[in-house]
Amino acid sequence: MAKRWSVVDISDLKNLAQRYSAQAIAEKMDRTVGGVTFKAHQLGLPLKARSRATDPEFTDFDWTESHNMSSASDERH
Repeated sequence: MAKRWSVVDISDLKNLAQRYSAQAIAEKMDRTVGGVTFKAHQLGLPLKARSRATDPEFTDFDWTESHNMSSASDERH
């Protein structure tokens, strides 16, 4: 079963989509590339093309710069 998108997940996606590819976002958010791409499309978010120049290595990804640590209820979108 697919993971539901919480308010925090959607906020993170909006922040990350400005700088990273669907592949990098999917790896960090523990989601499929298709799931990230589909949700970005639903929200009207453009995604960057995958590039070694702009995508960090998985371990170098600065999650704290975009991850909102507040807890929010799970929204069904």
